[in-house]
Amino acid sequence: MKTMKKYMLFILSGLLTTSCIDTVVLPDDITIGEDMWKSKSDVEGMVNGVYKAMTSEAIIERCIVWGSYRSDEMNPIVQTFNNGKENALKDIKSGYMTQTNTYADWSAFYGVINRCNLVLQHAPEVVESDPAYTEATLNTDISQMLAMRSLCYFYLVRAFRDIPVTPGAYKFSSQEFEIPQEAPLTVLNKCIEDLETAIKTPLSPNGFTDWRRVGYMNKEGIAALLADVYLWRGSMTHNSADYQKCVEYCDIVLDSKRAATADYFDFGRPWSNLVYDGSVNYRAQFISGNSLESIFELQMDGKNDDNFGLRNCYWNYDEKSRGNGLMNASLIFNEVNADKVYISDKDYRWYESCYSVNSSDKEELDIFKMVSLMETGNVEGNLKPQTPLSRGYEEVAQNWIFYRLSDVMLMKAEALVQLTPDSEDAADKDVENVLRSAFSLVNEVNKRSIALATLTDADTLKFSTYSNKAAMEELVLAERLRELCFEGKRYFDLLRYNYRHVDGVQPDKILADINEDPDVMVENNGSMMNLMTRGMSVGGGAARLLMHTEPYLYFPVLESELKANLLLKQNPAYKKSNLYDKN
Repeated sequence: MKTMKKYMLFILSGLLTTSCIDTVVLPDDITIGEDMWKSKSDVEGMVNGVYKAMTSEAIIERCIVWGSYRSDEMNPIVQTFNNGKENALKDIKSGYMTQTNTYADWSAFYGVINRCNLVLQHAPEVVESDPAYTEATLNTDISQMLAMRSLCYFYLVRAFRDIPVTPGAYKFSSQEFEIPQEAPLTVLNKCIEDLETAIKTPLSPNGFTDWRRVGYMNKEGIAALLADVYLWRGSMTHNSADYQKCVEYCDIVLDSKRAATADYFDFGRPWSNLVYDGSVNYRAQFISGNSLESIFELQMDGKNDDNFGLRNCYWNYDEKSRGNGLMNASLIFNEVNADKVYISDKDYRWYESCYSVNSSDKEELDIFKMVSLMETGNVEGNLKPQTPLSRGYEEVAQNWIFYRLSDVMLMKAEALVQLTPDSEDAADKDVENVLRSAFSLVNEVNKRSIALATLTDADTLKFSTYSNKAAMEELVLAERLRELCFEGKRYFDLLRYNYRHVDGVQPDKILADINEDPDVMVENNGSMMNLMTRGMSVGGGAARLLMHTEPYLYFPVLESELKANLLLKQNPAYKKSNLYDKN
């Protein structure tokens, strides 16, 4: 991170790894030596080391592959890279994933979890040895570590479903590493418990005026993550109380943003709670970084910290001379069409998501978002991008954004839709009021992205088109795709939709059945599968047939992990693989 390098030199040398339960990255000798955990600076170094570890290629690539690539957003590039990643990506899309797929490696996330556990275990000792390290500072450090650990577990449970939860910090290879997986509800409950604790003593986002305002996991970040976890659990359990908690934590973020940026929220458009006009939003979010709308993003300066994971995926993999990454955008982004993604050619985001949109002869679309250093220009009514200046190969100074304001607004809208009364006895006015609240949030995000100078009635969302629960749910899903494409969100959005609409199973029994028996094969929703496989360059029909049950939506456990830890159980979708052999 930009100013934390001085803290990192003493904790990044000589990392020792083990091929036990989860290939946990063990600490080096320095972090567990006699001179460690004595002073405030020792704890600062370890806390900053957690954020540093999150910037690794392994983490960012998996945020993209797990959260975006598996959806309808992307396809593998048509090019040979002479390594395992290209084949792994093709196998993911085809549905023929095996237990050796490189993107099923969860070790990088468990390495971060172990760092968090080390701080949680040892930081309280420093209060006794260094008066400069106060109880208040300890509490904010614990808050950050609980939140960062929960973020990692949340990614893992959404990617693998049943995962091990480590009992504490690992320091030596002689420790017992074999622990079983926990069911998803158990993991989600732990995340919520830790986050509810973390938000009691968070860092204040208003305590900093530089990158630390959003570069550390503070109150806004914890609230956004809590909203996300509650939204996920609510979608699995169909529990209205979880949706209500999602709304409450979204409101904490929205209220905090309003209080901190009161002079910026109203930029002359009476409908908007957003900070930036669409004409400058791309520059603020993805070029300058750490914008007023940001909530939590990893800091990349292009020198000490490079976002090579993003570079590998989107614009340049392996060679300086190569002009593309491992994947490109689906052709569903190519046309303005209600059945595709964007519904207006006046939407800035259409041009700022992919290069060369609206090209009739285009067979592939390169990703623009977070790649180009030039936002869409509005010159004489022409919204097409100006000279598309790409980032250099060596210096990749693009922050990775976990949460930003429009994401939270749309999470709240999604939760409100699920809170809409759907009984026959519900008064029409009750239904309308909740749906209008959800619509207003979606409309704010959408309308700020439309160039007003050329706005027509056809470019405007209308409540009358989405005045029932099913239509409003689809609108929120579609707007999240328009706003958050390629940011690691879409696949998880589709999974939430799937859990709310599984075929042939009583919704309130889904999670209970899965927790009681991980081999339960719940049929996936057909509409969700159609969305997930649309736009695939190859194999869409086959993947739809192969991935017909819920376990196929998750990754297999690596073969090496199964052999190292006999307590692990394979995802039932992959048990028939000829690679499955724990003996």
